[in-house]
Order: sequence, then structure tokens, then C-alpha cells
Amino acid sequence: MNSLLKQLDEVEALANATKWRRLLHAPGKYLYAIGFRQLVYARTKKGLVKQVSTFFGMPMQVVLPAGTDIYLTGGKSHSSEIRLARFLINTLQPGDTFLDVGGHFGYFALLASRLVGSAGQVLAYEASRSTYAVLAENVKGQANIQAINQAVSDKQETISFYEFPVLYNEFNSMDVAQFADEKWFADFKPTRIDIPATRIDDILKASNHQPAVIKIDVEGAELKVIAGAAESLGHLRPYVVMEYLEPKRHNAEHQKAVALLQQLGYSAHSLNALGQPVPCADLNGFLQAHSYDSDNFVFIKQ
Repeated sequence: MNSLLKQLDEVEALANATKWRRLLHAPGKYLYAIGFRQLVYARTKKGLVKQVSTFFGMPMQVVLPAGTDIYLTGGKSHSSEIRLARFLINTLQPGDTFLDVGGHFGYFALLASRLVGSAGQVLAYEASRSTYAVLAENVKGQANIQAINQAVSDKQETISFYEFPVLYNEFNSMDVAQFADEKWFADFKPTRIDIPATRIDDILKASNHQPAVIKIDVEGAELKVIAGAAESLGHLRPYVVMEYLEPKRHNAEHQKAVALLQQLGYSAHSLNALGQPVPCADLNGFLQAHSYDSDNFVFIKQ
């Protein structure tokens, strides 16, 4: 996997480069992406589907402008996402199962598919219908990926779910009140849909899978997801990767999710630059010390 890590290093170098460096790297794509966002999307609020090549060699569709970083660099470019990709490359083995809760366009599901191979399995859950449509296209032909258009929660029931326009669709959520103070919220109102929800406990019982890694990125529903996985986490030992927000971004539910994971025997770890877990007793302090508004933390059972 050293070659994948080297290719990911190139993604990181581009992500951290100046605008001029990114322009010189791929002038046509850079000007197209920036022009589309500022001239077309700003007026129409409609996204544009583009085919891209990822750093790990698998093609995927993204919707501009939301997928601009993948379009320009071949990978998700935020520091937390680069370190998470390194962690997955270091951790997932052929034959493993990867459970992706909040799969979005399928970037991490596709990376995991490459890592676990034909003997492995990837289960990707995405609640948003519009985002799921892109995910479903991306996993076509990948026999080891199953994409499911369902929410994951603490009960099997029909829930209300809110979808934002494409520029902010990574904030699609069961609870949009958390975004009411954001500057963009007034101009990008969500649409409510009704969607079936399931529990991780029921997913794993039905499939008999024992995931090596469970990734959770659900914009405020983390506590419900963990509560719906409590039985499984009680007797299995997967790594649990969860996005965690800083306190001023309304992280009360994240803190409760961390407390529940601790009750289940898990301890929190940050990811260093190499994607290696490092024990972290104070998540809020870690974010403050690094000036992060969010990060992916890995929870490991003791």
C-alpha cells in the first residue's frame, strides 16, 4: 500500500499548495471549476456531474461545486479526510468489512473497496435521495460494495430528513436547527423528505458481517447511530471513526455519543499526520489546540 500512500501525499501537496500552484497543475480544470461555481452555480443553484479519477485509481462521479476538491486533486482535501484516508489504507485488509454510515458520493466506500478486495465487503448507507443517486452510480460494477438508501439511527422507523442544495449537501441531516446561525443558511434552505431508518445492530444481525471499521459522518445524529449499535459494539471490536465538532458548532450530541462509546469500553484517539491513532483524552482541547472546527477521531475498544 506504499504506492497509495505516496499518491495520497500528492493529493495533500496540492491541497496545501497556493492557488497559482493548483492552477498550473491543471489550468483547464481549475478555471472550469472556479468559473462554474462563481458564474453558473451562483445563479442557478444547480450542480454539475463530472467524472473524475481518484488517487487510488478508481473512477467516480462528483457533483460540482461540492466535489471540487476531488475533481481537482483526485481526493478529499481537508486535513481530517487525508488523515482518515491514511488510517484506512494502514488498517483495512483484504477480506475485511467496512461499514460507511453517511456515504455521500462514495469516496471512502470506493477507497475501502480497493483495500478490502474481492473477498471483502463494503456497506454504504446514505439517507439523501439526491446524494444516494450519485453514490449508486459510483458503486455500479463494484461487486464488493452494497449501497443502501436509508438513514441509520436508534430505531427502525420512518424519519424526517433534510437535504440542502448541492454546495452544502455534506450538511444533509436529521436536524437542521444546528445550522440556523450559519451565514449561508438563509440562502440555501433544505428540503424535507421522509426516509426509512435502520440500526447498525439490525444491519449486522441480518448480514452476519463483523466490520473491521465503522465510519460515522451524520451531522448531529451520532448519538442515535451509536445507540443503535450498542449491542454490536458490546461484543465486537471494530474501530469506530466518528466526526466530532468543536463546541461552538453545537456538539452536545457528539459529546453524548463519545460518552456512550466510553461506556461501551472505547477510548478516543486522534489521527496524526501518518494516519496513526494517538490516545486523546480531551477532544475539545485537541480541536482548540489545532484550530480545527472538526476532526475525525478513532475509538478503539480496550
